[in-house]
Amino acid sequence: MRYLKRLLHPSLLWDLLVTSDPDRGRLRMGVRAMFGAGLSALLISQLASRLGEPPTVTFVGAMMGMMGSQLATDATLREQRITTLLMVLPASVAVVVGTLTASIPLLGAAAFAGTIFLATYVRRFGPRGLALGMIGFFSFFNALFFHAQLAQVPALVGAIVVAIGIAYTVRFVLIRDRPGLDLQRFVRSFRKTVALVLWELTDIPERPRMTRSLLRRLRREADRLNDSALAVEDLLTRCQPALRLRIFDLELAADRVISAVRQVVDSGALGHEARREVRNALIAAHAAVRHGDTSTRRLMQEHLEHLRASAPGASDAEGARHDALRFSNSISDLVEAAAQLPDELPRRTPGQAAPAKPGVGPQARPPARGLHPSTRQAIQVTVASVLAMAVGHAVSSERWYWAVITAFVTFTRTRTLGETLLRGWARVLGTVLGVVAGLVLAGFVSGHRLVELVSLFVCIFCGFYLIRISYAWMVFWFTAMLSVLYSLLGRFSPGLMYLRIEETLIGAGIGVVTATLLLPEGTTAHIRATAKQVLTAVCTYLEEAVVNRSTDSDPARLIDSARVLDARLRDLRTAARPLTGPFVRFAPRTARTVHSVSELVVFVRHLALGKGVLQVNGEVRELIRQAGALLSGNACTLAQALDGEELPPLESAATLLHKARTLLVGEETVRRGPASPPILLHWLARVDDTLNVIAKTAGPLPSTPLPQT
Repeated sequence: MRYLKRLLHPSLLWDLLVTSDPDRGRLRMGVRAMFGAGLSALLISQLASRLGEPPTVTFVGAMMGMMGSQLATDATLREQRITTLLMVLPASVAVVVGTLTASIPLLGAAAFAGTIFLATYVRRFGPRGLALGMIGFFSFFNALFFHAQLAQVPALVGAIVVAIGIAYTVRFVLIRDRPGLDLQRFVRSFRKTVALVLWELTDIPERPRMTRSLLRRLRREADRLNDSALAVEDLLTRCQPALRLRIFDLELAADRVISAVRQVVDSGALGHEARREVRNALIAAHAAVRHGDTSTRRLMQEHLEHLRASAPGASDAEGARHDALRFSNSISDLVEAAAQLPDELPRRTPGQAAPAKPGVGPQARPPARGLHPSTRQAIQVTVASVLAMAVGHAVSSERWYWAVITAFVTFTRTRTLGETLLRGWARVLGTVLGVVAGLVLAGFVSGHRLVELVSLFVCIFCGFYLIRISYAWMVFWFTAMLSVLYSLLGRFSPGLMYLRIEETLIGAGIGVVTATLLLPEGTTAHIRATAKQVLTAVCTYLEEAVVNRSTDSDPARLIDSARVLDARLRDLRTAARPLTGPFVRFAPRTARTVHSVSELVVFVRHLALGKGVLQVNGEVRELIRQAGALLSGNACTLAQALDGEELPPLESAATLLHKARTLLVGEETVRRGPASPPILLHWLARVDDTLNVIAKTAGPLPSTPLPQT
């Protein structure tokens, strides 16, 4: 109840509505899809009526307009434009081949299988290959779905050309990306995201203990911060080092506040009144960050003074003093870092789109031996689709292609068996719930043509708006849309929608079985490879931020290394999701490994670009460099040995770090903030401990079998 009251607070509701930059991206996707489909249907229907063409042409054009506005995901705006224009070619060829072969069952099945193989094989060419393959597959599918006739081929090709032209106009003219405005908006959004995280922390200090649900909340808030910071980072160029550094500093400061709040609950040293002061300070900090109000900053400092004053009266006075000081310093650093974030930014011209950061983001990594992933998956998808054709046709000679499309999308944006299983489950879940919703929706709107049309576009918007949250949500809304579409065409019946569930179950089941038996790629093997990349990135970052850190170090290069860490950690969590989500009990060791490596990245990022290395005397600096070199070597050793039968013992850096701590003198021992030498040594010690934990508990990851479905 207390959490619900906080959730309904007007300040929080407003922040939820206006702060999230991913929400803005999803909103743009939904609007583009709706406009692409709507404008294509409007224009092509007018042309089709004048030329005497049937509604099939309009439906195919609307689908192409909707998908054409979404599929291009290349790194630069220029490449996205080229990809969108190139979609005309595979779409036209596929719809022609699909129409020509549909009347001959065996030839049509062979052509469909060939299209599926090519659509999957070209994924090796990156985002452009994925987009062109997807548009080709769905064009062939549309020819079957809408029962295109041979005489309609010229009109269908013309509709595709018009629809792709409309999709291009919608995406790059009407609802285009504006780098300058987006950057301004995302920076403001990041500030409000920090404020939102502070608000989410306000009820935690008074909790009696740190439960698993609270830990998940803290982890979720840290992920929210990182996602928001990366959204800003994606729009920044290397020629903006000051802003990149401020964003990074604010993100780290917020991470330190999260850690300090957790420490307050974990230790339990602070009394009830002191914890209330922690809560009040978080509330005041939330207002100070959100509004930039100096009066709330003064109020926060008053609460912090009361907090520090209450520490000596606690039963564990030393622990209470430590917790109070840590929280006070971290929250003060955060508010100061937020004050340094500019409210106004210089406008960027469209040509200044941020280039892809080196090493950041997903990279194609073909294996040293064996089939290329796209070739392996093309074989799997083709076999699964052919089997789905056979079984689906046995169930329904008219709607068998629903089983095929399910088998195809089960392998889309997946790589391992676990990912394929989750994708198939999302498809089935979204279809079942979508059919239920579609039956209700179609019953309400049936017979009201205008309401049916509006419902169609609302479903399209919701499907693309929610696709980044969950694939199941997109399937849900598109299944509901299908019910309305059939109602509009006068073909709707509950039996038809129940048949969709059957065909979906067939396609998903065949897809999962094929992924299990034919050229499978184990989830744990993929986790091993991704964990090695994380450890390699840790090794590189330690070299740059600690071992080779100097006044001449390039801040942009250091931030690039930190963002590589973020990207590799995200890859690891994505790879481990099938085994560490609902199936965690089947792979507890894998879950511990992912958790330990995740913690390692958090501790390494808290080194704050190695600023503390520059704030110590020469003797301590040399010891820190030696410790950094040792830790970097340990990370590289773990990365190289992760596939071995047993991991080698690591040499601890504890002795070097302890000696460096004893040699700190004068102001070096009390300096606070991210450049504090004691804080740097603390996080290096945590890195050392975590590397040793990984060496003891990781070992070769077990090839955990997935549960039977």
